[in-house]
This record gives sequence, C-alpha cells and structure tokens, in this order.
Amino acid sequence: MRVSLAVLSFALAAGSLMASDDKKDFRWMQVQGGITDHRTNNPGAQQPAIGFGMGTWVDKHWGLEASGLFTHVNYGYGNSKEAHALASVLFNPFNTPATFRPFLRLGAGSTTIGSPLSGTGSHTTRLSGTVGLGFQVLLGDQFFASLEGRLVQIESKVTRKEGQALAGIGLRWGKKPRVVVVQAPAPPPVVIETPAPPPQIVYVPTPAPPPVVVYTPAPAPAPVVIPKKIILDEATLHFANGKAILSPEGREAINKVAENLKEIKGPYNLVITGHTSKVGKESFNLWLSKQRAEAVAKVLVDAGIPASDIRTEGLSSSQPRLKEVTKADQAMNRRVEIDIQTKAENVVLHQKQTATVE
Repeated sequence: MRVSLAVLSFALAAGSLMASDDKKDFRWMQVQGGITDHRTNNPGAQQPAIGFGMGTWVDKHWGLEASGLFTHVNYGYGNSKEAHALASVLFNPFNTPATFRPFLRLGAGSTTIGSPLSGTGSHTTRLSGTVGLGFQVLLGDQFFASLEGRLVQIESKVTRKEGQALAGIGLRWGKKPRVVVVQAPAPPPVVIETPAPPPQIVYVPTPAPPPVVVYTPAPAPAPVVIPKKIILDEATLHFANGKAILSPEGREAINKVAENLKEIKGPYNLVITGHTSKVGKESFNLWLSKQRAEAVAKVLVDAGIPASDIRTEGLSSSQPRLKEVTKADQAMNRRVEIDIQTKAENVVLHQKQTATVE
C-alpha cells in the first residue's frame, strides 16, 4: 500500500507535538465535527465531517497542529469516502488573554479519495493546501472549545476547492499562566492627634481673697482621621486576573473603610476610580477598571453607605502611579482609589496617600 510523503509528514508532526517540552505554552487534543462543501452545483455536495487534532501553542502568538478529517464526496455520479491529513502553523496576531485565542491557519497535507483499506475499488491521493480562520475558548484549566472555517485546495488535473465549517471540543495540558503575587507593605499605625488641654485659669478677686476656683475644661473630642484619598491596590483587593470579583480579604478591607466613613458627622460624597496597568487591550482595560470600581462601591453600599453618595468611574491606564518597567510597577498601577469629598468638622483630611486602608 502506498504511503504519500504528506501522510508521513503528518505522522512525524503529530509525534513531535506530543513530545514533552517545558518551553511550550500548552498542548491539546480535540475532536471536531461539522460540514464540508465541495463547491459544485450538485445538491449532495454538502456532507457531514468528523475529525481530530493534536497541537501545541509554542507561545501566545505561534502554534502547531497535526489534524485529520473524514467525510464523503458526491460529484453527481455516486458517493466516495474522502480523508484529509494536515500539518498546520497557527498564528494569533493579537495580545489576547490566555482564555481566548483567535488564530489564522496555514497548512499543507494530502487528500485521499476512496478507501485504500477496503481492498476493493480505486483510490487516489493528492497534495492539498489549507487556509483557515478560527478561535479557541478555554473552559476551566483542562478543557477548551473551538470554532473554525477552512478553505482546502486539492491539486489534481482539475484543481478543486472545498469549504469546511468545524466545531470542536478538547483536552489541554501543559504550562499554566504565571501569577505574580506582590505582597502589600505592612499598614502604618493609626495616629490620632489629641490637642493638649488649655492652661488652667485661676481667678483671685480683690480685695477679699475668695476661694480659689480652678476651671478645667473637658478635652475636645478627638477628630476622626479619614484619609483624603484611599488607594486600594491589587494586592489588597485580590482581584482575579482579568476579572472584577473580590476575594473575602478584599471585602474585609473595604468594610473597614465603611466603618470609618460612618463616623463622619456631615454630608459627604465618594468618587471611586478604577485603574489598570498598560498590559492588555485598551478597550478591555477601560471596561475592567470601571467594573472593579463598581465592585468596591457595591461592598460599601452593602455595608450601609448610601448609594446616592457614591459615583464610580474607570480610567484604564491613563493615570499611572509609576512608570511601568517591571511587573511590580504594573501591580502598583492596578488599584482602586476612593476620594472623600466632605466639609464635616469632625474629619481631618490628610494629604498623604497610602496604598493600604487606614
């Protein structure tokens, strides 16, 4: 039985993809189903198809895949089996999160029409080229789904083109995205300044010396110390990567802020602003910064702060605290700021900014 050079290349590519390599991003195996269109005027030209694939992302932009697809063809004079063997290069031109990867496909392989395993009838194997467009969506740590459209050109006496629409589900394994945890500095002690009591005043009338009366006024109540701006950074709030869901530690930190705000005797307004680093797409960061500010506002409202006194906004990476050189600089720029606007007499507004909740 003849084995074409393209089929042999397919087998070698599949073996190299499954080999262990710690430098690769992650590897996968999937099954696919869909339809093929042989681009003829014959109504039976559209046929169901089933296939499989094994591949790897070398990094977040480049990947390799070896795949096979089985279907039927109908040229108007009867049905015949058709098998594709394909080795492809995948390219993701965007800086997308690890959970979503669009890609362009460019591949080469072979197409066999007929069944060489049946022992009867004739079959032929031709070289073929493939281009495609699709995406992968991660479903947790181990699974993913895919959707793709392909155009296959089969070289023979008469060049034939075939369209393929495929959906798949598969299993992934390998390297997981690194998570850098930046420890927040220890919070400074809370300092409440208590003014010294005024000097004692002794009244001694003349001429007859009455009893000495000493007036000792009670000390004024200590003002509530409220920072003018509270900065809650990523390490304090513990947001998940690319999400606006607060951890229990983050909710506890915001509840402490709410307890201090309730001590203000007078009207006040809060402006809650979300900020991100420059990593990622600007439109996504703008949406994410707004969602994180609203997540902090919701905890304050649940703790008893009136929603009418709170305004939220997202500024993405337009107002960084530090120039982003290292990943630690990026973590410092991911933050949520709370501006307190009040004229209450029992509030001391400090100009010092801090990255922790006083």
